[in-house]
Amino acid sequence: MHEITALLRDNLTSTALAAAAVIFACLLALAVNGVRLRNPLRRSMSTTELRFRNVFAMMSEERRQAMIASYVRKYNCNREEAMRHALEQRDRDVRSWR
Repeated sequence: MHEITALLRDNLTSTALAAAAVIFACLLALAVNGVRLRNPLRRSMSTTELRFRNVFAMMSEERRQAMIASYVRKYNCNREEAMRHALEQRDRDVRSWR
């Protein structure tokens, strides 16, 4: 009987250690994901900027920035409005070919 209880105690200890390791791994994964998602260096994008980047995704970053600068000078506006003007111009061009 003493052998059986010793065996059960050893199995219980192994099971508890395994469960603790799994829980620790899950908590570590959640912590790493949380830090990555809330990275303060990653700035949030407005919906206009996100759409601008998606619509003009085939352009290089340098070309996109040059386009924004061009619209800023042309309309004497800020970056957000310049991206909006670029998107509106593209939408007009697309509609004109329908």
